[in-house]
Amino acid sequence: MKKTWLLAVVTAILLVVAGCGKDEAKPSQVNSDSSEPPAPLTLDTEVAYDTSANTLSATVSMMNPNEEAVDVTFNTSQRFQLVVKQGDQIVFDYGSEYMFTESVIEEKWETDSQKVFDEVFPLDLEAGEYTVEVIGLGQVEGAPEIAVTDEVTFTVERSATETPEEPSETPVSEPQSDGAFRDVKIDLKDTMIQVSGFTDEVEFEWSVSDGHNLYAQGAAEVTGGGFSFGVLLDEAPAKDQRLFLEMTPIGGEVTSFKIQ
Repeated sequence: MKKTWLLAVVTAILLVVAGCGKDEAKPSQVNSDSSEPPAPLTLDTEVAYDTSANTLSATVSMMNPNEEAVDVTFNTSQRFQLVVKQGDQIVFDYGSEYMFTESVIEEKWETDSQKVFDEVFPLDLEAGEYTVEVIGLGQVEGAPEIAVTDEVTFTVERSATETPEEPSETPVSEPQSDGAFRDVKIDLKDTMIQVSGFTDEVEFEWSVSDGHNLYAQGAAEVTGGGFSFGVLLDEAPAKDQRLFLEMTPIGGEVTSFKIQ
């Protein structure tokens, strides 16, 4: 009887110990199955200012640093935000001065894939020190929603007798007037369209198309009877491609202008 009772007690103890061992193994098993979230895109910026042409060239490079392909989303056609400052004063705001298509862009970026965005901005700057702040607008699926930023500085040097000149490479269109809009100037360079003119309207909507396909659209406000805005296309149009700018006052009639 004593041996039987002792055997029963030992067996019970072994079962309890085995049960505890299984409970303690669960956390380690969960930890081994956990995976780190993907990292955001990396960002690198280079800028150069041409005093003879009064242009700021910006090269923004984005790369997928992850060991696997990732899905990247841009909420508009704008891939990055860029601001130029002199001290605390903003002298140029890319996102505010240019228009972008509102369509969501979804892309798959392979491991270590890099995309480079080159932009040239007409910008008349005085001599001095400037800071360029850049924010990447691509969101990696599953990555922490943090702002990926970069900052570079540059110096503008001008002689006392130097007079700023207009960029010689930018073609200047003949002003067009029609309907509610007067002296409308439309200058196209690569993927960038600069529009300015005069109207008695308070605000209006605009769109860029070839008569069938819509490439960009937005709205503009009028200040003191004049307006000015920029349009950034996804790609440069072909030389023989017909493009039109349509502007429509709120509740008014559409007026069409030839871009090229």
